[in-house]
Amino acid sequence: MNQNEKSKHITLCLVDDHPVIYQGIELVIKHTKGVCIKLCDPYLSGNELLSNLSEINSDVFMLDILLPDIKGYDLAKAILATYPDAKIGIYSSALDREFVLNSFKSGVLGYLPKTAGPDEIIDFIVTLSKGERHVRGIVADIIFEKENLFEKAQLNITKRELEILHFILEGHKNKEIAEKLNIAERTVEFHKQNIHVKLGVNNSIDLYKTAKRLNLVRPNEVNY
Repeated sequence: MNQNEKSKHITLCLVDDHPVIYQGIELVIKHTKGVCIKLCDPYLSGNELLSNLSEINSDVFMLDILLPDIKGYDLAKAILATYPDAKIGIYSSALDREFVLNSFKSGVLGYLPKTAGPDEIIDFIVTLSKGERHVRGIVADIIFEKENLFEKAQLNITKRELEILHFILEGHKNKEIAEKLNIAERTVEFHKQNIHVKLGVNNSIDLYKTAKRLNLVRPNEVNY
């Protein structure tokens, strides 16, 4: 480690409604060598932070995802709306995929589980302070989970579901598909719901994109 790295100073602002988390981070920082991290006064809610934002001079913000008054990723958006260059990370025990994805969509640079050890915490803070993304371990697995879902979905699509999928992509309505296959319209809807679940989609555009990625689209089918 060169002299510049040894003398690196980082100011950290932690927003978490559990004081014990602040105490834990404080202890980790105290025993860290090679980098100097200064911890700002604790903030227990999003509103408390935003009310004092203009007075906070912080290199890195670490936000809990489940604050009493706001989600961490919404707080990140609010911070970035005022300070676009702010370096923000989520530090949370909540590892719901939606939370993780929404956090990165909001502009945060990293997401760290609260099960992380001291070295991981310091790596997280230092990485964010450089303006670099921090995507490691289980968070990376969560983000790329859909890749596995794609592979599994392709194996689980039944012959009937594939048949209905092609009719959907050709632009046919449920009633038309039911008539073509001589089955009840409710049965078509049932299969359609199964297709959406297996492919992990919620609308026609995503359905087409996912089917295309899985090579389930025929050349003559709708291009959204």
